[in-house]
Amino acid sequence: MNGDELHGAATPSPSTQPRRRRFLTIPNFISVGRLGCIPFFVAAALTGHHNLAFTFFVTAGVSDIFDGWIARRFNQKSSIGAVLDPAADKIMMFSAYIIYTLVSAIGHRLPIWLTITIFMRDLMITFFAYMLYTRIQVRRFPPSLAGKTSTVIQVITLSAVIAANGTFAPIALPLLPILILLALGMTLFSGLGYLRRGRLLLDEQLATG
Repeated sequence: MNGDELHGAATPSPSTQPRRRRFLTIPNFISVGRLGCIPFFVAAALTGHHNLAFTFFVTAGVSDIFDGWIARRFNQKSSIGAVLDPAADKIMMFSAYIIYTLVSAIGHRLPIWLTITIFMRDLMITFFAYMLYTRIQVRRFPPSLAGKTSTVIQVITLSAVIAANGTFAPIALPLLPILILLALGMTLFSGLGYLRRGRLLLDEQLATG
């Protein structure tokens, strides 16, 4: 291979440079970092280091707020970020729910009926979004205010149950029953709201079609 060929192979084409720059954004790096901390969170929780698990979980939550703000404020939104960010959130939340519901060695856990209710609501939303896309080509089914509030309460509830197994137990334990009921109520309320929105969209399409 001569020098010109080597130089040409090493230089990205103009069409790939914007896409590469769009991938190499601060929000995407934060999302990748959040994904990377999930195994450490799981290891800490399963080995009884709940203070460390709490630190990882809260750090992930705070970083989620910041990467979203940076993406909006500095116009660093990207298609890969639209996948990385929710993937990191869902995997972290799923891991926390499974561990702090099912692992019997953990002293303070979430009731299984709450975790099942939350998982069923998420599956219902996914199914409805799929139905709306396949039947009436609705490509976006954005979260409602109730849905966002439900997610915030779920994060706080998970933080509290993790904290209840560590140093902050005296603060977290009295709050946990209230947070569990709030999480259940908002999960059901937001789930019904999504059902209503989906039905209205279907009815509107049928009426105009």
